[in-house]
Amino acid sequence: MTAMPENVQELFKEVPNVVFATARADAQPNCCIVAMKAVIDDETVYLSDQFFKKTLANLQENPKVSVIFWKGNDAYELYGTARYVNEGPEFEGQKAWVDVAFEKMGMPIRAKGGCFVHVEGVYSSAPGPTAGEPVA
Repeated sequence: MTAMPENVQELFKEVPNVVFATARADAQPNCCIVAMKAVIDDETVYLSDQFFKKTLANLQENPKVSVIFWKGNDAYELYGTARYVNEGPEFEGQKAWVDVAFEKMGMPIRAKGGCFVHVEGVYSSAPGPTAGEPVA
């Protein structure tokens, strides 16, 4: 695993949405937007599932994923392996804050599951000569 630098973690927390990319076993890609997310530690992020359909099907075939996020000229891409959870204490802890957040927004949405993404690489996606280069 790779430790995410502090500035990468802070930007992940700050942006309202991230793009979560998965692929089927035959390499057909899929991307979805995720708003309910959290940094678990410097090697792990969590992405909550409210509407994963193709995403969940892809994860069942291929756990390798990418998460991209940006604000202004700061942009990063995380590569990693996802572990989907939808039961047990680990999931219940994540579900609690997600459900409360939706409740505060007046939305009748509940978490169905989620992915712990164990980060294996962090890359710059910012425009310029360092685009695509590893950060960590």
